Amino acid sequence: MSHSPSPWTVAPAQAVATVAIQPAAELTRAQKRFNALLARVSQLSMSIEILEALSVKHRSSHLSQMSALQQQEDAACKSLLLFLDERVRHDELTAKQRRSATQIVLALCESLAHKQDAQVQVVFNHHHSEEDAQALVEEARAGAEHAKSVMEDLLGKPLEGADDLHTAEAVFEAGIRQHRVEQQRLEDKRQAKKTKKKPAARQLKDEQQKMDANTALRTIYRQLASALHPDREPDEAERLRKTALMSEVNAAYDRKNLSELLKLQLQLAQIDSASLSRMADDKLNAMCLLLDEQVEALEEDEAQAQFEIRHYLGVNELDHISAESLARALAIQLRDKEQYVSTLEYDLRRIQNEAELKRWLKEQSQMAKKARAELTDLDRLLYR
Repeated sequence: MSHSPSPWTVAPAQAVATVAIQPAAELTRAQKRFNALLARVSQLSMSIEILEALSVKHRSSHLSQMSALQQQEDAACKSLLLFLDERVRHDELTAKQRRSATQIVLALCESLAHKQDAQVQVVFNHHHSEEDAQALVEEARAGAEHAKSVMEDLLGKPLEGADDLHTAEAVFEAGIRQHRVEQQRLEDKRQAKKTKKKPAARQLKDEQQKMDANTALRTIYRQLASALHPDREPDEAERLRKTALMSEVNAAYDRKNLSELLKLQLQLAQIDSASLSRMADDKLNAMCLLLDEQVEALEEDEAQAQFEIRHYLGVNELDHISAESLARALAIQLRDKEQYVSTLEYDLRRIQNEAELKRWLKEQSQMAKKARAELTDLDRLLYR
């Protein structure tokens, strides 16, 4: 004779408790909500474990590889910088070629500014005249004004503190901050309005549910504490086991982690599916409040784990982080870095020839002009 599987199952890594689905009865709304929240807790916990494991797996090795490639890039940039500096000062270049080479030299100096290299600083001081400095300031100011106009169009209101922002990047960052503050203000206003409209009866019911939730939590905790009291256990090995389990119980209770306490009850066979099925809906709804809080905290932890991977591994473009998508993104990142380093090293070898140097300068000038044109096209798209 076959038996239907128990509604209480213990996964290899994590036990998940669910309200029993009785064959002859439908689950109530409270039971369904309880089940759904427990499933969400399990899903989020597993997601966080996966994200943390991915971070541990990739972070050290990937950053080490990227650091090695960055050192190669810096070395290639410096060699290219010193070579161009020498040619600008001593070779027979046209004024246009000299301007193009100087712009490249200054760009390379900027990319190496973090190295605080004395040779790089000498080259920068030689090529960076007061006129150049003023031109850069004017260019940054014009960019900031343009960014301010774009951002104020998007916000639909003036940008606060715009007079103190002198670069496009600073303007966009300020605009994003102002947008977030405004969104939070609107959300707070909605919540305040919602709370104000809440009937007194509903407020009393919510307060009662919170009290019931804390009572349920304390009841489960006391049951576990009674069953696990190490002083009542004569066997040394069993006493050590119960002491370890009691530490888990205390930690879960301190965090108001209902799902963890239920899991521990399940392990100790102190609870079964029928007992939860018989629990009144108002009691289940009270326990759901605790699970709601746990879900909210886990969602924040998951978001933080995703942020750390995106920030530290430089994969902000990933919409969804999985083992496959992360490995693919990191492989592309390494490949692009390797290709860029190879391009720098190839260019350095190529321009040792005088004719190739002049041809290369022309190509670089054309690429810079194309990049400026593409930026203009983007501006037009923003104003369509």
